[in-house]
Amino acid sequence: MIVVGSGPAGLAAADILAGHRLDVLVLDDNAHPGGQLLRRHLSGPPARRFEPDQLKRRGRRLIRRLKGGPVRLVSGAQVLGIFPERTLLVADCQGCIREYRTDTLIMATGARERQLPFAGWTLPGVMAAGAAQILMKSSGVLPGRTTMIGGCGPLIFLLAAQILTQGGHVRAVMDQTKAAAKLAAVTAGPAIWPKLLEGVFSLTRLIAARVPVQQGVRIVAARGRRYLESVVVAHVDARGRILQGTEMIYPSDSLAVGYGFVPNIELPQQAGCSISHDVDKGGWIVDVNPCMATSVPGVYAAGETTGIAGAAKSLVEGQLAAWDILCRRGKVNRNGCDRLMRSLQHRRNRQVQFGRFLNRLCCLNPDCYADISDETIICRCEEITMGEIRRQLGNGFTTLNGIKKATRCGMGDCQGRICGPLVTDIVSAYTHRPAYLAGCTSPRAPVRPVSLGALADMETIGGDGSEGGDHL
Repeated sequence: MIVVGSGPAGLAAADILAGHRLDVLVLDDNAHPGGQLLRRHLSGPPARRFEPDQLKRRGRRLIRRLKGGPVRLVSGAQVLGIFPERTLLVADCQGCIREYRTDTLIMATGARERQLPFAGWTLPGVMAAGAAQILMKSSGVLPGRTTMIGGCGPLIFLLAAQILTQGGHVRAVMDQTKAAAKLAAVTAGPAIWPKLLEGVFSLTRLIAARVPVQQGVRIVAARGRRYLESVVVAHVDARGRILQGTEMIYPSDSLAVGYGFVPNIELPQQAGCSISHDVDKGGWIVDVNPCMATSVPGVYAAGETTGIAGAAKSLVEGQLAAWDILCRRGKVNRNGCDRLMRSLQHRRNRQVQFGRFLNRLCCLNPDCYADISDETIICRCEEITMGEIRRQLGNGFTTLNGIKKATRCGMGDCQGRICGPLVTDIVSAYTHRPAYLAGCTSPRAPVRPVSLGALADMETIGGDGSEGGDHL
């Protein structure tokens, strides 16, 4: 069987399945397993830091077992598409393309960051908060000499603390969410307690380093001739609109921004899995039953692709998928697993409750999009501006696919992974309709750029691992 993704969900599933002597292949597009949570600089040991939930320690144990066990791990492997009968088109790190077939598939494809564009967000030196983390964890490189951080959600405070730990300088942290919105944490249940402790730890680090932290403040513009030189911020009202006259300018050579996350569902969509839109889960998600089975027989989904809620939920969902597969294959007795499965489902429900709070915290008011200037680029690949999208909305193109056809927005190299969720929210805001009515992207293979020469040399790998002849 094949597991796509070696984050917490994929690791947990592969560990259980391999422990029952099943043949497991794990495909991941990163150089090393662990996903974003366990991504780290490889020249030394992992940094010691406050970990109230011990998720990273558990994840590292899973990685050690994965590398020392019977699981086959292919790193740097990009799944370009999924076709009927659970057939995967995969490009390895050398650019060679193979076709894999399997009878059981677990999709643990993770999530990506949501962005709120502003003038100058394409300048060198401006990056996503997750990209700043990757620079430090994978390469040991700071985002810049001085880093400004903005957006909403807990990641911006965690990133600031990580930069300080690595010896960097944080100019300021600008949290667009007002303090009153965070009071909902009291209803998020016990699952949020470890995150609150971690947040207090990060905030304490910022206070000790005298880093300015402001709430209800939004990134308005990034300025510079050839690269970032300064950042303009402003206070916002209760609806997220910029309050004119409150602008402030901070000199900085790097800016990291993040507005929460959206699930990666392109591959499950290609597999034919049913999807739905849920604001409390981060947007478009893959529909699953309590055992993580999708609407397609033999295909499971686990982790952030079923809803944004963090690594703890991903670990539990990977375990649920693995135990259900073992039961279906007769490797374990279903009656004997019922108690374990119920316990896992209860833990998952607690994490889903935490995810509801997290996603509501990062949910932007529709009025935020009214402040985006016409000159601001929305689709970076095709260089489509906000003004062009507004014009096409006025021409009657009021769905995501309609905007795509009218402007080429989402037809570039990233295939709408950055601008797709953004345009969905813009359409929803301007039409005053729920986001699900704007529709979802319709991904086609290949979902990543690939040369025709590589496709011509493609090989086919059967369910037993044997190689066939050229497929094309």
